[in-house]
Amino acid sequence: MMTADHLPWEGIQTPTSEINRLRVDHSHPHDFFWGKDVSGHYLLVLRFDAALLNNIKVRKMALTGITMDIRIISNTSDGVFLITLQNAENADIFFTLCDALVEKTRRVPDVHAAIAIIYAQLERWRTLLSRANRNRLSAQEIQGLFGELQFLEECIDGQHVSVQAAIEGWQGPMGAPHDFIFGQSAVEIKSISGSYADSVKISTESQLTTHLETLHLRIVFLAVDTDCKTGLSLNDFIIRLKEKISDNDFVSAFEEKLAEVGYIDIPEYDFPCFSVVRIRTYQVRDGFPRITPESLALGISDVSYCIAFSSIAEYICDSFIPGSQK
Repeated sequence: MMTADHLPWEGIQTPTSEINRLRVDHSHPHDFFWGKDVSGHYLLVLRFDAALLNNIKVRKMALTGITMDIRIISNTSDGVFLITLQNAENADIFFTLCDALVEKTRRVPDVHAAIAIIYAQLERWRTLLSRANRNRLSAQEIQGLFGELQFLEECIDGQHVSVQAAIEGWQGPMGAPHDFIFGQSAVEIKSISGSYADSVKISTESQLTTHLETLHLRIVFLAVDTDCKTGLSLNDFIIRLKEKISDNDFVSAFEEKLAEVGYIDIPEYDFPCFSVVRIRTYQVRDGFPRITPESLALGISDVSYCIAFSSIAEYICDSFIPGSQK
């Protein structure tokens, strides 16, 4: 089995004409190949009967660093759908994309349906690919995402909301003002390394204000193991969550939100590992020390600040049930 640690293109010679290719999986119903063109670009190739060429709908789609083409290969007369990576620096991400395309089409016998699925998947990856060229998730972003996923898992395990409601309630990736929103209840998640921190950092003046009926601040204290002798990596946690979500449609919805965050299954996220040390929930209500947009002088914005835990002890609400408004 190929992995992002050993990319399949590494064993393919650059051709002097057309493409060189290596079958991805002989048991797959479609003829997918890893390939290289004369410029050494990495390819995913879907071969089909050339007689079908005029019946295949070609879509124009702009993807960062990736091009697509449907044509006849001159030296074999095969019809091919070529997906080409323009910059080998993103080969690990391209491999993950290709692997997803191959797996998503495994149960579809018709090549037209397979190509439709490929286009749909590429559309979903558009934002992710755009982000991938800029950077991968930072250490802080990985930790923050782990904390949000911990709460999502808690919602699923607790069954106080349905799996569908739990996934739909994860609104942070979609640009909502809070990480989770269930009806009139909002939850802001913060992840902190270690259990001895004495304060939590609030990123903006809007994070602890809401027009909804309730807002809770949930602090997830994490132990970080860079060697992964204990705990769970981000990749492993997401695999576990997908198994719990189970339903294919809900898993797809979950994957869409992960894509919005900028997550992709690459080996860089196999480390570090995290263990949840403890969780503390606070109810943000009248009197809770915070900065709000209304409290700022005209012209001041994008304010980050820290709140000492000693100052909010009276707002502890560890009996809070995910999905409830109490």
